[in-house]
Parts: sequence; structure tokens; C-alpha cells
Amino acid sequence: MATGTAVFPWECRDKEDQARITFQHPLRRTNQALAEENMKLKRILRENGISWSPVAQAHIKQRDPTMRKTRSSRAAHELGRPYLPTEVILRILKFALKSAHPIIDPLCPTTPEHLSDQEKARGNQIAIHFLATCKALHVEGTRYLWECNDFVFTTPHALRHFGELSPRFRHKITHATLRIVARYYDDQRRRHKLERCYHADLKKDQLLKVQLRPKETPLVRGGFRCYTWTQIVDFLAALRAPYDPTYRDKKNPRPRLLPSLSCLRLDLVNFSDTLLPFSGSELHDIASHELGCTLNELQVTGMPFDDAGMKASAELSGMLKDEGLYLDGPASFIAHARYLQPLSGKKWCARVIRAWKGSGSDSDYGDTSEEDMDDHLAHFSGYHPRLGALPPAPTEEGHPPSTRDEETVIWKRVPASRDVDNRSWLQFSRFSGYEITDPDWDTDDEGICPCCGESHPGSSFLEFMMNDEIVDAD
Repeated sequence: MATGTAVFPWECRDKEDQARITFQHPLRRTNQALAEENMKLKRILRENGISWSPVAQAHIKQRDPTMRKTRSSRAAHELGRPYLPTEVILRILKFALKSAHPIIDPLCPTTPEHLSDQEKARGNQIAIHFLATCKALHVEGTRYLWECNDFVFTTPHALRHFGELSPRFRHKITHATLRIVARYYDDQRRRHKLERCYHADLKKDQLLKVQLRPKETPLVRGGFRCYTWTQIVDFLAALRAPYDPTYRDKKNPRPRLLPSLSCLRLDLVNFSDTLLPFSGSELHDIASHELGCTLNELQVTGMPFDDAGMKASAELSGMLKDEGLYLDGPASFIAHARYLQPLSGKKWCARVIRAWKGSGSDSDYGDTSEEDMDDHLAHFSGYHPRLGALPPAPTEEGHPPSTRDEETVIWKRVPASRDVDNRSWLQFSRFSGYEITDPDWDTDDEGICPCCGESHPGSSFLEFMMNDEIVDAD
């Protein structure tokens, strides 16, 4: 067992994992083609009155008009027995197909090591066999199944396979959860640890789950490596518009995988605070450009608090519309060798993205225009220009009155804690974007954040840095 100084990973996609995914995907396509061919052969046999199983033989006899019907073979309505009204049947169907917990990796086999012990023990959560009762219940039940449930995706290819679902069902989904489990690889037997600062529930450092890979030739870059930020890119890439041969609109681009998605949750698992490198340009390109300004709310758990995590958080916030809500929370899980361990949740650290309404002349820097103002200067001066490409997030109505000027605050309904749906009204400063803790404190500098206990940058921070420079110059 090799020991010594800390070894930092480099970001990459693992060749073996990618090869396995590529190998499994054609097999699924082949099985689908064989299943369609099998159904065609069965239809030919049925049309010619040839049975291929006892069930089919009984079905053919039942449809034979020359066969004498006995009392036991007749349907309930033929005998005059009462039957349930359609409204009651639909209510039962909706209840049977509504899961109390999110459905994990629909249309794709689940990955056991990406599930907790509680999730493995749940078993079947919905009465899916209702869909095989008749055509009418199949049509209505399928719509209920995709409209009334929440879904969790634990691998990028599970999300890509979701594109095989009909667009009319995917169009109704407004919320999704992406569980992104960091993967680490090494070609040496070394011990890597996840420090206890990862979560308050941990009493000591945890052994990091690392998959051993064979050592390559010297020309192939090996050593300790991770699949973290690039995995987020692969998840977000799966949200692109899947190819639909029936789409005929030549003037508009094809809709994304989830066209109505307004709230996205990212559960980052085993994203170390001390090991990860900085994210590359791919994350910025897909989050700020391809999927930029598309969400009203983004929830992220397990984001590292180091410089790499702050950079990635800034990149992901580009997915939010102006005045969108960004929620940052503690990690939901820690990954062990064969399962995930749930971790307790606390209050979200919430902030509003690009909440400032004013113009450049409202800042402390005079008549500086938007084109002439440096991005960092604009941030610290409190001037956040709107992108203007898409409408801002919808205004939430029904909030209580504020003791401040309504032009300086923005109200949002924020979840009470990380894993609950109950929400309460909070007011945020349009200057800093963070929660206002003291309603009587009338200043742009909000001080210490009540969620994370840190002081967030404001104009006073910039003035402090400038004063330091002036002192050093003297």
C-alpha cells in the first residue's frame, strides 16, 4: 500500500466506463428491434387463429363468435352486476401510479451503488400492471405516471435514455433531480481520504472510494484521476434536444429533453473540498450558453467550499434566469463501496441571481457604462446588468409587506430545509442578492450570511481592497 504526500487527481472520463456504456447501448437497441419483430410474428399468428401459448389460446377462444358462452365466461356488465364509474376508476388509477418517493432512473436499470439501503428496500412503488389492463387505462395511466411523479437520474446515460419517451409526456415535467456521484480512479494502490469537513455528520475522515485501473504505457496519462466536473457536463449534455424524426418545424430548433423544466436539483456526492481541480471550459459553455437563462430555481447540494467549488457554482448559476433563485446546501449523501449513506440536511444558503434593477449610473462609479465596466468591478459595485436575452424569473405574488423600499428588495419563497417541500417567504437584497436578516438595518452591506456564516462580497469589500492598495502605495 503506497503512502506519502497527498496526490491530487486530474479530471477525465474513464475509458473503461465509457466502453461499457457504448457496449450496452447497441444491445438495448438490438433487443428493441427483436421485440418489435416478435410482436409482428405474434400478430400474424393471431390473425390466422394459431395459438403460441395457453394465454393466447384462451384469448382466441374468447373472441370466437361460434363458441357458446357460459355464465362464468361472461363479463360483469353482461350479467347485470354493478361496476365502478369512470371517474372512480381514474381516481384509483391515479392513486395507484403516484409514487410516494421519487422514481430512480426510469426506463433504465438502476445502479445499486448509487442507491441508499432505504431506497433498495422500497421495492415496487407503483402498480405498474394497471397499464396492461386495457387500452383506455394504458393511455390514461401512462399520462398519470409521467405527470404525477418526481424522477431522479443517477447516471448520464440513464438521462439520455429518457429521451426515448414520447415528447408529449416529457413536455409536462417541470422538476428533476440529478444525483452526480463522483468517481475516482488510480493505477496504484494508494489510500485517498474524504476529509471530515465534507459534512457535519462525519466524525472522522472517510476512506474515498477509488476504482483500480491497470497501468497504461508511459504515453498514456495515468495516475490518480477523477470524473466530477466533466460528469456534470455529461448530465447537462443529456438535457439537449434529442433527435425526433417526427419534428417538422424548420423555423424553430427542436425542444430540449425537458422543455418545461423550471427547477433542477443537483446532488453532488463525494465532491471533495481538498482534491478536485478547477472545472474546464466545457462547464461554462453548456451551463451559461446552451442552457443559459432557462431555470427559475437551481438547488445544489454537496458543492465544495474551495476555490474550485466557487468557480463551478458561478458557472452553474448561469443556468438561472434574471432574479432566479440559487440554493446551496450541505451534501445529501456520501458514497461508500456498495451504497450511499444519507446525510442530514440543514437550512439552504439562498441567493438571487442578477437581482439588481438599476443602471450603471446608480453605482458608486459615476457614469460608467455597461460596456466600459469590468465584470469584477460591476460585481463588487453592486451593478449586475441583466442579460436581456430571455424574460426574468416570474415574480412570486402574495408576499408580506417589507419595511424597506420595495425597489431594493425581492421576495422569494424558500424551502424551510434541504429535504422538505414547505416554503416560507424571505426577502433578499437587490444589491447583494443575499437574504436580509435584519429588516431595520438600512445599508447595502448585509454582513454575515445567516446560512453559511460567511461574509459575502459587497462594495465595502472592494473599498477595503482599494484602501489596502493606497496604503501599500504610500
